[in-house]
Amino acid sequence: MSYSDALSLQRQFGQREIDIGSLVNFLSYLRHEFKHQAVEPKAIEIYFFCLIKGSFYQNIKVSQYSFACLCHLVKRIYFQDQPKLRRYANDVVPVLIEKLAENSKVHDISRKALTDYWRATSLEVERCLRKAGFLNESFIVREQTLKFLCSLQAAEPKFSPRTLLFDIVSTLRDPVESVRSAGKDCVVDLYKNAALQAMTELKSEIQNQNIPSNMASEVLSALRIQENSEEPKTPVAPFEASDAASNVAIPSMKRTPLAVLPVQAQDENRNVPVMPLGVSQVVSQSVEVFLQQIPASANDNLKPAFVASSSDLEILMEGLISAFDGKETEANWAQRQKNIMILREIIRGNAYEDHAITFITCLRSLSGGINKAVSSLRTTLSAHGCKLIMDLATTAKNGIDPFVDGFMQSLVKLSSSTKKIAAQNANFAITVLLGYTSFQPRVAGMISSACRDKNAQTRLYAAGWLQLTLIAHQAHKTIMESFNCVELFENCIKSGLADANPKVREAVRPTYWEFQSIWPQRAAVIIKNLDSMAKKALEKLNPKPESRAHKVEEKRPPLRGIDRVASKS
Repeated sequence: MSYSDALSLQRQFGQREIDIGSLVNFLSYLRHEFKHQAVEPKAIEIYFFCLIKGSFYQNIKVSQYSFACLCHLVKRIYFQDQPKLRRYANDVVPVLIEKLAENSKVHDISRKALTDYWRATSLEVERCLRKAGFLNESFIVREQTLKFLCSLQAAEPKFSPRTLLFDIVSTLRDPVESVRSAGKDCVVDLYKNAALQAMTELKSEIQNQNIPSNMASEVLSALRIQENSEEPKTPVAPFEASDAASNVAIPSMKRTPLAVLPVQAQDENRNVPVMPLGVSQVVSQSVEVFLQQIPASANDNLKPAFVASSSDLEILMEGLISAFDGKETEANWAQRQKNIMILREIIRGNAYEDHAITFITCLRSLSGGINKAVSSLRTTLSAHGCKLIMDLATTAKNGIDPFVDGFMQSLVKLSSSTKKIAAQNANFAITVLLGYTSFQPRVAGMISSACRDKNAQTRLYAAGWLQLTLIAHQAHKTIMESFNCVELFENCIKSGLADANPKVREAVRPTYWEFQSIWPQRAAVIIKNLDSMAKKALEKLNPKPESRAHKVEEKRPPLRGIDRVASKS
């Protein structure tokens, strides 16, 4: 397929008045050519973006032919040059997921294209499934995403659902009944031949997410029936992780260290978009203002390290892993600190910008070591671990979404430390992490738990984390409501405003007003149940006092002399 054909397609889509008949004929010609001819490398990008545009064109014929061409192009590039699929995953995969909601013919070819895409780059596809599939506002897309996972496991035995376990289980409490039903069928289908360890992980996740007891019992009883009535065909030991399929989205599970993906060529990862698909790619000005509260001293100066190629980066990062094996000792802590500092220099260089896929893949093998550094009792090592997470979030933003909940667990625990410097470092790291990464319901649950922590210091910090979450993700109100996060936030604010510690109460008040700007009716119920003193203190921080949704009625204190005279007369 020549470059001139790509330019011709671009010209036709760029016309003010498109000749529908001519365009449909040309798309039909392209579809035939994609089946039989290789595509010129420099034409790939033009084809992808034109066909993505055409897939949502208002004319049905143009839309159908464009999408069919797009799926055939995915197949062609899969055989011709798989690293190119990785490069365009964030643009192409969400389109394939969105089309799962259309008629059977369209979603069939979409499933096939998604399967090919997963074979080429499972990490990127699973990240897109999480954001564009499970968090999609269309219940049909959420339902079809579950069905796709079942078909993927049937087509690819190497597929491991453990990386998406949280998202799959969360559909069991989806507000739409058909999605809940599809979620139940999906869990049963994916886990019917699972080993004992995988079954234990599933049961643990169902309990952690507080799935309604009737739904939980249905799922577990169905799995027990399948387990007892049939002999497992081929035991899947405890879900084999495919290349680039495992991540840290479920940190409580024990994992086998992941092998780093083979790198195809030196520059195959170059020009991968710096910020992969996610809802926080553009950081709002209000978030930036909030993040300015972090002292400049929290970000010390390190010289950036530059790598010449993906293979150099892979070798360099692989060499850092061994120091984090086992427990921290007098013999290895200094090397661990040195390796963390090397990672900080790498992320400040060109590693993520030029070799994003290799960097993220290698980072998965190092994420456990980073958590060990954060949890270290040695203040300097712990500080560098926290600052590394800040550097990662600032540079990669939502590219590190799969690691957020793993980092959060270590940081929240550290925030309760009796060492003031260590606790502050954890607070700074969590703040930056929440400001630059995407909204995740599981992280919202961690913040909710921190708001109820026995340690007043953690509760104090958690008020700020909740406030930042509301500032950064208020545009995603629907997602928060779908995953019952609003109730969590509401309970956090209620308990915070009534906290025994005055500093915690003071910190929660600005958070209340952020909540009020998104859910005013729920906020009105909270303030209505407060005593007069608490209401008065809360209203003092109202950012819009002139337009109060609920004013505090203040009784005039009696003027002793005047009131006595008036009463006698």
